Amino acid sequence: SEKLVGQLGADGFDATDDPDQADLLVVNTCAFIGEARQESIDTILALADQKADGARLVVTGCLAERYGAELAAELPEVDLVAGFGVELHDHHHGADEAAAAVPVTIGRRPAAEAPAFDLLNLPRPRSTRPWAYVKVAEGCDRACGFCAIPSFRGPQRSRPIEAILDEV
Repeated sequence: SEKLVGQLGADGFDATDDPDQADLLVVNTCAFIGEARQESIDTILALADQKADGARLVVTGCLAERYGAELAAELPEVDLVAGFGVELHDHHHGADEAAAAVPVTIGRRPAAEAPAFDLLNLPRPRSTRPWAYVKVAEGCDRACGFCAIPSFRGPQRSRPIEAILDEV
């Protein structure tokens, strides 16, 4: 979520806690367990009721990655379903196209170059606390039968040490 906030800030957006004042509402979802999926859907529907005229509601994260086509079909309130590697604004196509833009496969994927809009390399906003998380790697090369996360996040890749040191 911090990486998305950082990228949107770099793109000129200002954060607000008031959905009525937002031009872009982003729900970063989780698909790991049933309760998290339900909380994500409840949040999407609540924000859809609160969004101002002309505002856009975007769904991203693991739920969007795993169930993008279904979300786009079942939630007409949503303006864009954006899986990983899909920018969250300035799209001129429908949610169905965006959901199909990043197909999900189960099991190992062939090694692929990370997209430009990769969570690993997005900017992070300055921390308001005296500490901050530093993301050093993304993805996973293990294909555990109980875990779908590698199918969402792709193969394991690490940031160059220089980029990490520049951040800290």
